Amino acid sequence: MVVLVAVYAWGSVRLEGFSSASSLRAMSVLAALLALASLGQTLVILIGGLDLAVPGYITVGAVAAAQLGGDRHWPLWLVCAFTVAVCGLAGAAIGAICHLLRVQSLVVSLGMSSVLIGGVVVATNATTLGIPPASLSSLSAVMSTTFGIPAPPVVVVTIGLVAATWLFLSHTVTGRRLYATGANPLAAEEILIPTGRIRIGVFAFGAAFTGLVGILIAGFSSGASVSTGDPYFYSGLAAVLVGGTALGAAQGDFLRTVLGALTLTGLTTILSGAGLGEGDTRILYGVAIILVVLAYGRGRRLRDRL
Repeated sequence: MVVLVAVYAWGSVRLEGFSSASSLRAMSVLAALLALASLGQTLVILIGGLDLAVPGYITVGAVAAAQLGGDRHWPLWLVCAFTVAVCGLAGAAIGAICHLLRVQSLVVSLGMSSVLIGGVVVATNATTLGIPPASLSSLSAVMSTTFGIPAPPVVVVTIGLVAATWLFLSHTVTGRRLYATGANPLAAEEILIPTGRIRIGVFAFGAAFTGLVGILIAGFSSGASVSTGDPYFYSGLAAVLVGGTALGAAQGDFLRTVLGALTLTGLTTILSGAGLGEGDTRILYGVAIILVVLAYGRGRRLRDRL
């Protein structure tokens, strides 16, 4: 929270109009999309994994919105059902393979991402010129409202999910089992926690939900391509880690990811205002990830000594 306040105070001093109402609304939408795209990754990291197929899920959802919902005029519910089915099955396959064969999710999910993006390329002949339905744009439009509330629907949904995931992780048996699986899977199995079902469920839910976020991203950007999901892997992982969800420690929640997304969105806006480009932003994400991982490693060694 201190870092978040410091970033926005710095932006207010450095950039004219940074703290205006329109600017804050725009940054809230960008941060909400980033946070939503990182929810699945947050849960996967909590169980001790890492999902590199996030770009694939987002690309499937975005292209489905543009091609099926736009060009072929599928109803939105059918586009969502198709996306959930494809991405959910892909995520479940990752979780099942990792559990049954005891392999790292990093390797399996990387292969699955290639399969998903390759499938999109084959299905669309590498051309995705469709325009998503106009109804999607209103969900993430900066000046849109939600039942009269002066906040875009995507921001309201993000706030609601913060509360929902907190209740799930902290106040349900399944949520506590999820933390236990990430903290010590062998011990969790010894006390009869179904770690296999938890891994499969988390990967499947994370994949399906991230695919739905891809539909929102297509509406926000008014289009899609086979590279739509690429920026969200680096920025999403950075948001999770900067927010305080530690790799291999089963510590964190979605609220921390939202705070991380807000911090990175503020920093990115400041860098853009200073004339820096996408390459500089990626350097920022890389440095942030390295510093956070180093801090977590340092903290773990100190705990081991105590």
